[in-house]
Amino acid sequence: MHRKDEPRCYDRVFMGSGIAFVFPGQGSQSVGMGKGVFDASANARRTFEEADDVVGYRLSEVCFTGPAERLNDTAVAQPAILTTSVAILEALAEKTAALGRRISDGGEPRGVAALPADLRPAYVAGHSLGEFTALVAAGVLSFADALRLVAERGRLAGTKGARGNMAAVIGLSAEQVEAVIREHAPDGATVVANDNGPAQVTIAGESESLERVVQALVRSGAKRVVPLRISGPFHFPPMGRIGAELRTFMEGLRWREPVVPVVANVSGLPHPSAAAIPDALVRHLAQRVEWLRSVRSMYDGGARTFVEIGAGQVVSGLVRRIVDARTLAVSDPPTMSDLLAKLKGAST
Repeated sequence: MHRKDEPRCYDRVFMGSGIAFVFPGQGSQSVGMGKGVFDASANARRTFEEADDVVGYRLSEVCFTGPAERLNDTAVAQPAILTTSVAILEALAEKTAALGRRISDGGEPRGVAALPADLRPAYVAGHSLGEFTALVAAGVLSFADALRLVAERGRLAGTKGARGNMAAVIGLSAEQVEAVIREHAPDGATVVANDNGPAQVTIAGESESLERVVQALVRSGAKRVVPLRISGPFHFPPMGRIGAELRTFMEGLRWREPVVPVVANVSGLPHPSAAAIPDALVRHLAQRVEWLRSVRSMYDGGARTFVEIGAGQVVSGLVRRIVDARTLAVSDPPTMSDLLAKLKGAST
């Protein structure tokens, strides 16, 4: 069924699938990610080779062998996570025999449009950085342009962006965390960066302020507070200072209309058009990730199976805490075979 807040240009076969593809963000990286699909899939190998050419260094080697310190650096982690998820998606298309050859000039549909009809998702969404992968999956940006964009985003964040840290807070809602922040960091030096679910929140802030808030959250009943493997605070108002330069960079990219709704982090609703996406990505730097709202929006729109494509299963875990839906995760050839078997079984 068509929802009034979605454009009417999407293929009905996409809208009726009941599947949502979700992509992980920074923090999901781990040494060895993507190696399985690289070894098994020609499409995945070409994806990593293309990434090496675009970024100008052996990104693939960092993904496969580390060291972890370099992989965790924002400027490297962001293109690495994007590349790994896209490589897995390309391998999935190859495995389903829907993509007979590699299209590298961005002139023909790729991503989810290359999948057979019964596997195409009704929605795509990415958690934080994962939104850039979702844009590739939906055909909005070519893989090469998305790589250049996240590399520039990481470079600007590292050289001109905000300084500070991020932490995941387990056991409290966004409203409860905000109440603690108002008491212990009323100056805005710490904020809720991600509303990840009913009892999981990410905070971002200046180091001293963040530490003060963390201690207060523990006293207020947080089950755990876990520092994130990230070299700068995203979704934090001071990070917005790089927005103008990022917008200028995006003016040189080619933006296409999505072939499937891409749910925006900043609103929890599908982007209304390709023209609106650059502005949303600028706001994405400084505004919170509305992941709880995003998942509920997709569920309300008919998604009952959420497939995480990328390293790890962090996003799948978040989805399970928000809605009563089936979750599957694809990170390597065995999990890919498991996905296809389960989806085939559900359709027969």
